[in-house]
Amino acid sequence: MAKSVQQSLAVRDALTERIAYECVDLGEGRTEVYYYLRPPRGARTEAVNKALILRVCPDRLDIYPFKPTDDGGYEPKYPGLELISVAELRTGPYEKPSNRDDVEALLDRLPEWLERNPLNGLGFSSQDRFIATAIGSLATRVFVAIGGGNADPTYHDGVYMLSEQHIKRLVKSMRAISSRYQRQARVDRMLLAHNELLSAVEPGRFPHKMKRASPEAVFEMVKVGRVRTAIPKSAQRGMVNMLADNAPAIAREAPETLYELAAKIETATLQEMIAKFKEKLGQNHGETKWQSFFEANTFILSMAFAVPTVFVQETPYVHGKRVSGQGGRHSDFLMRGQGTGNVALIEIKAPGTRLLTPYRPDQPGPSTELTGAITQVLGQRRRLTTGWGNLKIEDDGTLEGAEVYSPQAVVLVGTLPTSKSEREAFDGYRHVLKDVTVLTFDELLGRLEYLHEALMAPPSSSDSDDVPF
Repeated sequence: MAKSVQQSLAVRDALTERIAYECVDLGEGRTEVYYYLRPPRGARTEAVNKALILRVCPDRLDIYPFKPTDDGGYEPKYPGLELISVAELRTGPYEKPSNRDDVEALLDRLPEWLERNPLNGLGFSSQDRFIATAIGSLATRVFVAIGGGNADPTYHDGVYMLSEQHIKRLVKSMRAISSRYQRQARVDRMLLAHNELLSAVEPGRFPHKMKRASPEAVFEMVKVGRVRTAIPKSAQRGMVNMLADNAPAIAREAPETLYELAAKIETATLQEMIAKFKEKLGQNHGETKWQSFFEANTFILSMAFAVPTVFVQETPYVHGKRVSGQGGRHSDFLMRGQGTGNVALIEIKAPGTRLLTPYRPDQPGPSTELTGAITQVLGQRRRLTTGWGNLKIEDDGTLEGAEVYSPQAVVLVGTLPTSKSEREAFDGYRHVLKDVTVLTFDELLGRLEYLHEALMAPPSSSDSDDVPF
């Protein structure tokens, strides 16, 4: 197997050395780029197949999706979709290529969701190919507008138009689906091996394991809280289809049933979220693991605020090229108020971070880790405020609806001290802070548990509809 991999890499390296481009000047700043493979060294000169891959204009780059064929030729990569056009990037107009280095520099500037290696065929990357397949069933050309906020896709006269922000979100969702099902497939294989090899011969030592349904699976199955995980997949699919087919009738005839189902979804998902939070608190995870957890469960972060908030961006750059770009300083998460749009920064530290340090007998003071985190997030808040104008100019739609009236700053750090004197010292210190809120991990968990209890509480019954005042 290793030899086969090495051979494949050697073949690919040899092909890379043979890549060549022919640049044809069309005038008026336009250039066509043709791709071909030079004959191997020492080989007899033979006819070379060329493929038109790019048409370069200062304000637009036209990409002709293609793939190599077994006979050395080229063919369209997607049925129906002939052209992918990308508007001028924020880094400036497309430069006119004249040689291989120019073309490779041009390909390197392509958005990350586009294939840059001609050996793989230009166009969408392989994991995003379903985007091209779907569009190709309707349009012959797709045009991606850089900027333009989060405008909805449009279709007119054979051209499908997408905003940059829309396609970035679509690509991110596509790849999240792939990752989720890869993880699920790995779990399924482990369960199968356990049941077929261990439970089959030593059921006492290795009891048969049942597949656990994730919150996502619960939601997808029947849109209801309690699910028997032993239900066959075919039956689960039938339940989903039955509910979907009858949803309009249920909404008309028994709307309270749908409300009840929705409530069960929320409580079941919240309960699973709380269980995961507790499990992670019992482990010694660092900041990176917690950032990944909150990125996957951004709803939890909204509980750190007194007003409804929505997630905007993970690891946002608060002082640099743009909020999602590189080359600047960044915080851990950026949120905004759902009503006002006022932004908020969240700095995540580990639950094991020390909050207090000895100062005087019976009088602890804030630790350097705590004061450092506060200083860090306040500096990010200041840079965000002063650089907001530039960030909005370079924004790709991520900051749509966000404002900096009075940015909030939150530090999520440590757990509450156990002794009364330490709790008093910690609480007294954080409540005199200005422009920053300090919250511990167990306090955030407590807010989730309180919300779950409120959702689970039965509605209070009253014999009177009188207003109680």
